[in-house]
Amino acid sequence: MPVLLISLLGWLAGCGEQRVPAGQAEAQVAQAYVGSSTCAECHAQEYDLWFGSHHQLAMQPASSKTVVADFDGAQFTYAGIRSSFTHDASGYQVRTEGASGELADHTVRYTFGVAPLQQYLLEGANGRLQALGISWDSRSEEQGGGRWFHLHPDESVGPDDVLHWTKPAANWNFMCADCHSTGLQKNYDAGTRSYETKFAEVSVGCEACHGQSSQHVSWARSGGVDPDSTKVVPMTSQQEQMNTCAQCHSRRGQLTDGFTSKQNFFDYYLPVLLDEGLYHADGQILDEVYVYGSFTQSKMHEQGVTCSNCHEPHSNQIKIAGNGLCTQCHNSVGRPDFPSLSLANYDSSGHHFHEQTQSEPSCVSCHMSDKTYMVVDDRRDHSFRIPRPDLSVSLQTPNACNQCHEDKTPQWAASAIEDWYPGERDDHFASIFAAGRNADPAVEPQLTKIAMDSSQPAIVRATALSLLVSYELHGSSVAIEKGLRDTSALVRVGALRGAQRWPAEQRWQRTKRLLDDERLAVRVEAVRGLVSTLPELGEVEREAFRPYLDDYLRSVTFNADVAEGQSELASVHLALNDIPAAEQALKTSLELNPQWVPGLINLADLYRSTGRDGQGGPLLEQAHVLAPEVPDVLLSKALWVVRQGEAATALPLLEQAWQLAPESARYAYVHAVALHSAGRSSDALAVVDRTLALRRDRQLLQAAYSIAQEANLEEKAQEYGEALQVR
Repeated sequence: MPVLLISLLGWLAGCGEQRVPAGQAEAQVAQAYVGSSTCAECHAQEYDLWFGSHHQLAMQPASSKTVVADFDGAQFTYAGIRSSFTHDASGYQVRTEGASGELADHTVRYTFGVAPLQQYLLEGANGRLQALGISWDSRSEEQGGGRWFHLHPDESVGPDDVLHWTKPAANWNFMCADCHSTGLQKNYDAGTRSYETKFAEVSVGCEACHGQSSQHVSWARSGGVDPDSTKVVPMTSQQEQMNTCAQCHSRRGQLTDGFTSKQNFFDYYLPVLLDEGLYHADGQILDEVYVYGSFTQSKMHEQGVTCSNCHEPHSNQIKIAGNGLCTQCHNSVGRPDFPSLSLANYDSSGHHFHEQTQSEPSCVSCHMSDKTYMVVDDRRDHSFRIPRPDLSVSLQTPNACNQCHEDKTPQWAASAIEDWYPGERDDHFASIFAAGRNADPAVEPQLTKIAMDSSQPAIVRATALSLLVSYELHGSSVAIEKGLRDTSALVRVGALRGAQRWPAEQRWQRTKRLLDDERLAVRVEAVRGLVSTLPELGEVEREAFRPYLDDYLRSVTFNADVAEGQSELASVHLALNDIPAAEQALKTSLELNPQWVPGLINLADLYRSTGRDGQGGPLLEQAHVLAPEVPDVLLSKALWVVRQGEAATALPLLEQAWQLAPESARYAYVHAVALHSAGRSSDALAVVDRTLALRRDRQLLQAAYSIAQEANLEEKAQEYGEALQVR
């Protein structure tokens, strides 16, 4: 299968049954949800704080009390389509463009969120709820609010677009429900492609954080004296809060449903690492990654600070307005519970070097820069970082200084900070990760050092380990082996990703014990990493692996409602050499999402491998139309064209793929071989040289050596031969 096989991190399903600690299984079965109104009987103060919070209003039945938008005949035009918003005795309606492209009336079932925007869930077919792309800006008119707007204002999202409100990307059951309701059960039926999604409470209630409480309520009402077996999770420790809040306040893949705060986060979810496209190389937020991945990078997290130190947990509001929130700890006196604090007056021009005026920057302006998502929603980076405009100069990462001083350059900001705080800045993984993302051989030792440095945050070490997949030295291999034994589940996941560089037998021997890891997320990653090795393993190893694979194949259907999940099913069927099942899964993925490019590529490749190459052409052409600048798409189409005997037509496609990713040895290799075959050996070696200048790759060097020899370019052949002798 091609490299573009599947982008699965956000769509994984779990392996086998949930592992419940001894003695807890019976209690979990007996426990039930009671609802937040029941909690209010004893916890009135907490209930009053929660009522009206973003959690309580996360999702509500549409009514005059919950809808904040203008449904009095308001109209909004987007991409030439005029939508209208009305209400009557039967409820709220939106007349807008449906899946067929025709205007139709759609019933609003629920409101979704409340500020700074409110979305609306419309009824879809087969139990689906779909989030309308036209949303209400609930900010004040002075802030630019009080209006309808589209979440993709600079695009023209029509019914054929994956971002259209009728498509899977806007499906509440899969994309949204788990975080906006309590006690959710998705209940997808793959046979009928329908949902019977249920929840214990429509919004995020008390038990979403404290766990099912029926036994606790029974104990409280009966005046019991032994609360230990029935009390709820108090959510007082950092571990408890991070375990529970991460369920929603993280970018993660869901492994299965049924999570409560009494279980471990890593038995239900798999958070992303500091991956390219999601985070900047220095770990700053880029895509919509929420809070967990940022906060776990911070020194505050390392020192035991947790969510409730800054946020009132029931109202979700910050505890103290303005700089007082930060100076409750960061001051000249300090705090006994955080003895490592450096004592100083931070709320002064002596620290921030800005004039004492009403418009002076706040602590969060410099240490929690924000980024706008969903057009109007400003969210702050929770890594609490010191501004590093020097990294902006070298890596084009953002920095807080230039977020305010837009008329100045990063170099200006870097010079100012150097004047205020002379001396070298602290070492940062940013430049190493940036180079590691391009597999630069020069940074392998530094990546290895980060991966083995226990003082680094787990998410940083895990990311370094995952980047080592592109390297080959013994030292980094030792780091991966050490990571496989780390106490952090996230580090073990990163190590498993790095371990995919090992040959099949070696990978099996070194990672097989993690198939029995205590955390489901690690077991899932272990299975994923070994599936592709099956054809190369011996019969004994395949039989030993089969029970884990069978469990995985059964449970991966948790995400069978999306194209990505079906592609995962296809990969497992292929590993088992069940071609008909793999083909059906890929076809289903394209029925669920006709614009699923990996499905198009993989189905075309399946046709090639089964002697039906001609059927793959239209699929690859469609993929090229959808993703004209994705290198793997260009490569797949080019290779198909070559197989049809039109090698000259393939050369421009191969060149474009390589130009888009010149650091990739794979694209350089194929492009160079094609050029050499076309009699353009010097051009082929120019391609190789440019890529080798960006990264060292032995296979590419060997190809260059062969090309130079065949072309009688003796000097170049000697050059490559000497390079091959250097380790």
